[in-house]
Order: sequence, then structure tokens, then C-alpha cells
Amino acid sequence: MILTTTFVCFCLASAFNYFRTRRQRSLIKNLKGPFTWPLMGAMQKLLFLTPKNFFQRSTEYLSKYGSLSRCWVFHRLFIPLADLELSRQLLESDTHLETGYELMKDWLGGGVLMCQSDQWQQRHALISGLFGKGNLEQLMDLSRQQADQLQRKLAEKADRKVFDIWETVSPIVLELIVTITCGARPSEEYSKNLEDLSKVYRKRFLSLQSANRFNFWLSSPFMRTRQNRLIKVLNEEHKNLIATHQSQKQLKIADTYQLAPIPTKNFECLLEMLLESKDTQLTTQEICGELNTCNYLGYLLCSSALCFCLVTIARNPSVQQRCVEELNLAQIKDQHQGWDLEKLSYLDAVLQETMRLYPPQVIVGRQLKKDFAYTHSIVGDGDLPFGSEIYINLYELQRSENRYSKANHFEAERFLDSPPELLSFSLGPRCCPARKFSMQLLKTLLAPILANFELLPYGDEVRLDLRLIMGSSNGFQLALKPREIAGNAI
Repeated sequence: MILTTTFVCFCLASAFNYFRTRRQRSLIKNLKGPFTWPLMGAMQKLLFLTPKNFFQRSTEYLSKYGSLSRCWVFHRLFIPLADLELSRQLLESDTHLETGYELMKDWLGGGVLMCQSDQWQQRHALISGLFGKGNLEQLMDLSRQQADQLQRKLAEKADRKVFDIWETVSPIVLELIVTITCGARPSEEYSKNLEDLSKVYRKRFLSLQSANRFNFWLSSPFMRTRQNRLIKVLNEEHKNLIATHQSQKQLKIADTYQLAPIPTKNFECLLEMLLESKDTQLTTQEICGELNTCNYLGYLLCSSALCFCLVTIARNPSVQQRCVEELNLAQIKDQHQGWDLEKLSYLDAVLQETMRLYPPQVIVGRQLKKDFAYTHSIVGDGDLPFGSEIYINLYELQRSENRYSKANHFEAERFLDSPPELLSFSLGPRCCPARKFSMQLLKTLLAPILANFELLPYGDEVRLDLRLIMGSSNGFQLALKPREIAGNAI
């Protein structure tokens, strides 16, 4: 009797799910995809997907079903996408701007990554304003100070011994990003809370326990409690900053706060711009969400890009030599200015080629709130239905042999004369508002390292894994030795 009842319930649920999704199914008949079981869909494709095997599985999936396909999991329609033609149409659309990053909602809700499409343009303009010409120069001065600090820390490790450079680079990047967003240097406790919360979310990524809020609530009570506590602590600190700014009109943080004041702050931070915005609808929760979003994205994405670039240069001696020669030519006589970043065209190309091969943000998501009409040279014209969850795989897209010659080989020269399109900063109205600053920041941090140290290709090769961002399961291993004729530090 129990088996019969279970079977009948399963059949009814399957029938309900089929009729519920029949319109979506009718619109994607031209797309290939894995076999779909009744009710469960292609759940088997996700069951054994892990951060370590993601890149191997995605390559196998795309080779079997193509760069534009469909995958059902229960009632949810996933569209894995690694096709530039369709990706450009979607990303450049002014109407399909919902990112659908539900995993991060508790932490980043209200921020630029997850705000509603009607709020995006104004938020984008606010953040872009942070990097205006007058303020950008001051931010670069701050970046040079951090680069000098990073160089001193690396000098302690310049003994030809293998180490994980992430452990040295990421704290420096975190401190710099928080200083730019909040206008105050983070204490050790604040930095630890931010690092720990990032680790919690990176652990949740691609975990079936975190597939939705109910699963996470039911299966991971201790992790959920820790996550909520860390979010609360960070947001309380941000609220203290907001209250202090509103009462004194300048950021002066008491000693009891986790964020210490900057002795001489001659730049405008993101928090000040948000508070002084003419947008009266910006709530305290939205400001906290904005600070959390920019801290998270700036810290993890810049750290990932910088570490991949360093280990890549270490394993390409000719690239390293050419970078050093360019630095020698671009060096400014005033030691405090370091290098003319505009003259570092080859280093810029090295960074872009690194981000082509190892995009820090591997997946760009869009959740369709209405049908998306597209044209395509291979699958023809069609519509992706309302409710589809589209995930653009930048790793596979930017390694396509159809678009790049020797796509899996590092060739920085491809970005010198006629550079190909790079999607690592996204495209269209929802592209990264900090693209220019990010490139200048990375060059500012890289230049003194290359000028003062020789990067040695010691240690193991990176083993790619995906935990929200592109990472390496065995760290970023290399070794350093001081150059015989060291360049001037920034």
C-alpha cells in the first residue's frame, strides 16, 4: 500500500511538473541537453559536481551538448552557455539585468550585484564616480602605499623557498579594498571576519546542502548560525561608520571599533559617496549591502587575478624578462611615483591574457524575468523562456579554439595590436564599473614585485577549482629571489 501510494504521488508530481513547464519546453526544442528523468530532470549531472572537478566536467558537458544547451533539474531550467554570439546579445541587453545570485542574498542583498534592474544604472553611476579623475589619483597613491607594504612582506620570503603567495597577497588586497570602500583601515578582527565569511560562502558553492534556502536551513544549522553571526558583526560595524559619518560629517572612528581611522585621508571613500548621494531611497541596509558587495568582489577577484598572474609569469621566463625590460623603460625618476602605468602596455596585455585563461569570476549569471529573443548562426533564431537561469561559463568561452588561436596557450601578444574581446569584466550595462581602476591597481601591485624579485617556477602547478571564484586547490606556489640590481619600489 505504501509503495503504491508513493508511486501514485510520484506520477502526479511528475505530471504536474511536466504541465507546469510545458511552455518552456516548447521554446527550447532546438537545444540539446542531457536525458531528463520524470520530475527529477537531469539531477545526475549535479550530484557529483564538485569545485575540483568542475572544469573537467564542464569541458566534457560542452563537448557533448554544445556551447548552448539546456538542463532541467526538477522545475528549474538551466541554460549552460559558452557561446560568445549569444552571450554578447544577453549581456548587452538593457532589459535582462537580473543576476539571480540567490546564494549570496543574505550577505550581499541590496548591493550592486543583486539590486533590481531599475536601480542598477544609478548604482553603477555612483560606484563609477568613486574612480573619477580627481579621486582616482588619490586612490592610486593609496595603492602605491599598499604595494610598498606588499613588497616588504615578500622580501621576507625571498629565499628561494616555495610558498603560497595567496597568503601574502590576499591580506594586502583586503586591507586596500576595505580602506577604499569604508574610508578606514580594517583591524585584524574585521579582516578575519570578512575572510571567514568569504570561506563560508565559498564552501557552500556547488554544495547540494546549499542548493536552496530550505536545504541549507535544514542540513547545516551550525554553518548557518556562524554565517548569520559574521554577517551581523560586519553590518554592525558598517552601521557604526554610517552613524559616525552622519553625526560628524567626517569619518572618525572610536578606538572601540574594529575599523581604525586613517591618519590623513585625502580621498573620498565609497561610503561617503553613498551617504551623500541624492538618492533618498538608499537605506542603511542597502548601504551595508553595497559595502559588503564591493569588499567581497574587490578582495576575492583582485587577489585571484594577481596570484594567477604571478604564478603564470613565474612559469614563463621570456614573459618575465620582457616585463622587466618594459618596467626599466617606464620608470619615473621620482621614486615615489614608481612607473608610468600608461607605458606598461605589455604588462597590461599579460594581465588580460591571464584573465582570459583564468577569469576570476568564472560564471556570469542572468535570470530571465521575461522571454529573451535571440538570433544565432548555428541553432537559428529562437526564444529562451521566462524563468530560465542562464550561466555563462567564461572559462570555456575564452578558451574557444574557434575564437582564439592556440586558445589554451599563454600568448600575451594577442592583446597588443588587435586585442580580442575580453569578458572577464562582463559587457553591456551591467559591466564592472571598476574595470579601469582594477587594471591600474593590479599593475601597481605587480610592478614593484617584478622589478625587485625574480619569480621562480618552483612548487606544484595550480590545480584549478571553483569556489565562487577561480582558485587553486593546492594554492599558488612559487619562490622568490632578490634581483641583483633591484628596481625602485613604488
